[in-house]
Amino acid sequence: MIDRKRGFYDEAQETMPPEEREAFRRTILRNAVKHAYENAPATRRKMDEAGVKPSEVNGIADLARIPVTRKADLKSIQKAELPFGGLAAAPPRAMRRIYVSPGPTYDPEGREESHWRWEKAFVAAGFRPGDIVQNTFMYHFSPAGLMFDEALIRIGCTVIPAGVGNTEMQAQVMRDLCVTGYVGTPSFLMTVLEKGKEMGITPGNGLRLQVALVAAEMLPETLRRTFQEEFGIQVRQAYGTADAGSLGYECHEAKGMHIPDEILLELVDPATGEPVGPGKIGEVVVTLPNATYPLVRFGTGDLSLFTNEPCPCGRSSSRLVRIVGRIDQVTKVKGMFVHPEQVQQIEKKVPEVESLQLVITRVGHEDQMTIQATLKSTASHSDELGTRISEVAREITRLRGEVVFVDRADLEDEKRKIIDKRKWE
Repeated sequence: MIDRKRGFYDEAQETMPPEEREAFRRTILRNAVKHAYENAPATRRKMDEAGVKPSEVNGIADLARIPVTRKADLKSIQKAELPFGGLAAAPPRAMRRIYVSPGPTYDPEGREESHWRWEKAFVAAGFRPGDIVQNTFMYHFSPAGLMFDEALIRIGCTVIPAGVGNTEMQAQVMRDLCVTGYVGTPSFLMTVLEKGKEMGITPGNGLRLQVALVAAEMLPETLRRTFQEEFGIQVRQAYGTADAGSLGYECHEAKGMHIPDEILLELVDPATGEPVGPGKIGEVVVTLPNATYPLVRFGTGDLSLFTNEPCPCGRSSSRLVRIVGRIDQVTKVKGMFVHPEQVQQIEKKVPEVESLQLVITRVGHEDQMTIQATLKSTASHSDELGTRISEVAREITRLRGEVVFVDRADLEDEKRKIIDKRKWE
């Protein structure tokens, strides 16, 4: 019987004593800041303007003197200095791949052995050499599919690059190829399992799925219990971004997400940039020791809180307790970020529209997007117009949404382009 619980990718590093861990963090911090300052023009400018020299950054507390560069500003930063806004330490020809996220923003992948660092997350979640894993994250433009794909191969798994959609085929492949591992969003996992039940694919009758690593969405505990109790699947969640890769992952204890050893993560007050202590909500800000994309104080826009309490699994890193929201209107829907600027792009492409507002709700385990449209006085409602708005929205956001025509007075808050009404446990 495979032990899906206790397991380490690099046990010595993951269980470092506190003093050794602190020394390790100081070393990678100094190296990361020095490398970024010398090779990434935007970081050099930022530090020079703040009056901070690399030699003055010797501990995490010293980072507070350096301003935060926010993900929400990345589109304008890159547009002013294509393609990477001066944040990369290598030219495009030196990259392994370049990905495109909505906006667009460009995400470089260097030629390091493991640019995204997801190996530890998979081992901690229970994946083992020999697992056959169905990867349902997108491979088109987005880094998600390949960043997980390559980590799985490095730990000895076989990967099925399934991508998104086509639930009947997903369920059939899961049965025919004796899939034991799943990677994707939790909502899509449930969708595939429900389709499988319709096809007669159940535990003991063609369903051999044992472990899943889910990301890009919240994982309600009720849904986790359903996966375990009804389908026998051990589900663990992870957290990361297209810019910085792995930022947190659960072990078998599922008591928060361990912060990877190779990065420097702070939680800071969004208003001041000052670090907050354990148990306090702050923005996730990462300094990334990466030869190609050495980010220094990169604000993800995600809000979380952390704990330093020891984990029974033996890992000695701090843990993110959970992701609790965003500092801006940027919202993740079905695993995809949606920006207010994208809503404005839709408005510009449909001349009959006066304004649009996206309303995000959750039905069962699935996100739903409703596009509320107010029209100019010269335009009138029609099925054709609704279809056109929906198609433009899908082109820009990569998401489907139902169009509802409303009067301006019916909008909940007309200044907001995205209203998130989902409730989480």
